[in-house]
Amino acid sequence: MDNRKKFLLLITALAVCLMLYTIVQIYAKYLTSAEGDASINIARWNILVNNVSIQSGTDITNTIAPVFPGTQHIASNIIAPSAEGYFDLNFDYTNVDVSFTYEISLEVAQSSSVQDLKITGYAIDNGTIVPYTNTAVPISGTIPFGTTPKTRKVTVYVKWDDDVATQTMSNADDTTATTSGDPAAFNVTVGFTQITQLPSP
Repeated sequence: MDNRKKFLLLITALAVCLMLYTIVQIYAKYLTSAEGDASINIARWNILVNNVSIQSGTDITNTIAPVFPGTQHIASNIIAPSAEGYFDLNFDYTNVDVSFTYEISLEVAQSSSVQDLKITGYAIDNGTIVPYTNTAVPISGTIPFGTTPKTRKVTVYVKWDDDVATQTMSNADDTTATTSGDPAAFNVTVGFTQITQLPSP
């Protein structure tokens, strides 16, 4: 084989290699892909009531501390006919990323030794006391996302009703209640619900 044929063979081989390389590159452009995950943070929903994280069925009994300031005729931190006091429900929604509503339902516990306990009113964040007489209607409110500060205090005012026109217990019942040693108790239920659309102003 002479040099001319060797040269043509070399050129042909180079041309075939170049063509194959070009085809592979073109084909590779259409096969090139990338993989990844599109990650989105899930909204936080962790509300604290009196420093307890609220989940379904959480019991906050031990966190509710009624305060009875007392009067010149009634000692402090005890309950007696006509005694007035209050308890606080402190909400912390620092770790909440959505708007929500809350409802506080209140009723005298069936096991309460005093059935004449009455809710007389409530206040939000130490504001004006709102009269409250219909316990069939929960205390409620709306907290839009972005509200600051990320806390709310609901103070509920209670009284041992000793008015003869409205009380249900007799004087004998009052005496039994104060000597029985059984506690006076309210059922307090706090519920939270995420909302997706705020009502029009």
